[in-house]
Amino acid sequence: MQTPRATLRPFPWVFSLLYLGVLFAGAYYEVAGLCGSVFLAGRLGSLAGVILFPLVLEQFERWRYRMRTPRRVAVVLLIARMILFEAVVAFDCSGFSKFLYLIVPFLAYFSLGKKVSYGLAVFYVGLFIARLWSLTPTWYLHQEWVSDLLIFSIGLVFAISMARVVSDEESSRTRAEKLLGDLEVSHQKLKAYAAQAAGLAAAEERNRLARDIHDSLGHYLTVINVQLEKAIAFRQRRPAEAEQDVGDAKRSAKEALQDVRQSVAALHNSQEIFSLAGALADLVEGMENGHLAIRLQIEGDEAGFSKLALMSLYRAAQEGLTNIRKHAHASRVVMKVALNEDEASLYVGDDGQGFETGVLNDLPSNRTERFGLQGLQERLELVGGSMKVESRPNQGAHLFITIPNKPLAVDSVAATVSNGGS
Repeated sequence: MQTPRATLRPFPWVFSLLYLGVLFAGAYYEVAGLCGSVFLAGRLGSLAGVILFPLVLEQFERWRYRMRTPRRVAVVLLIARMILFEAVVAFDCSGFSKFLYLIVPFLAYFSLGKKVSYGLAVFYVGLFIARLWSLTPTWYLHQEWVSDLLIFSIGLVFAISMARVVSDEESSRTRAEKLLGDLEVSHQKLKAYAAQAAGLAAAEERNRLARDIHDSLGHYLTVINVQLEKAIAFRQRRPAEAEQDVGDAKRSAKEALQDVRQSVAALHNSQEIFSLAGALADLVEGMENGHLAIRLQIEGDEAGFSKLALMSLYRAAQEGLTNIRKHAHASRVVMKVALNEDEASLYVGDDGQGFETGVLNDLPSNRTERFGLQGLQERLELVGGSMKVESRPNQGAHLFITIPNKPLAVDSVAATVSNGGS
């Protein structure tokens, strides 16, 4: 069941002062003999007794309900006031009691709405005119009575206008309180979302660092490990080749150190210029040796692609060559890069021993090969790219990468996320 809405009760002391003012005016008229030649103490006592009821009623309502009265109670009290006001007018000879009528449409505006308030105002104007007519049919020819009617009408307009102002102010305050409450709820949600976003950003930053370590430093460490294993194996039989492998390992370690320094510098300068062609040429030069020949072919212009897209292609090529060096036992590798207007594509193929692609899904989560492919896939998802691996035993392996040429503004947002907001 819905609870009846409370009614605003503004200016709690004004009505009480108005009642006392009517009592004072009636007493003055009686004592001064303005009501007639005979002083009627009983009439003055009746006036005081009748005014006492709305005065006590006003104080009781203020004490019981403070600034808000339940709607049903407000309606009952309004009717009681209308009856009491008629009694006051009947015992008052000063004529000031008619201004108590102004209270009725004022309070009705809050408890019954503005239409009822307007209706009561019209009713009391009609009642005022009817009483004037009952006293003198030609009242409209007397300046004093016409002036009283105009003042009474203006008072009604003023009372209703004040009621509207108070009601609008109360509505505005209620809306403001509701907005403040909604703002507080939104603030709490925003704090929760901010904490969640911070956690996601931290997780994304950890994943990004893990990918960079695997793709960059992991690549060089793999190459160094292979070169040192060869040097150890050929140390007795082929000392010259072993010496060359040691030198290659040393050069790879130097390149790894340089790459780490560049990565640290990139954290402070996200606008660093990146050349895909130059990076791939350096990568191929570092991976080639007497047992592995790599043919690099680049077509198109990389100027229209974002740094994030070009870096993703480079990391894909790096991952592909690293896996070939570790597992394929290949002698030739073909790497093709096509930078078209709509997309960029990378192909890396070898003539190695190949494998069944289904084994990739069976690799345990702690295997570096699985992590490398997973990190590569995550990089490609950031730029809307896709990856496909084709291989058969003894038929080599083929890696296909495709990245759409997105607007730079879109990729810059992805780059911000990838770089952890740095």
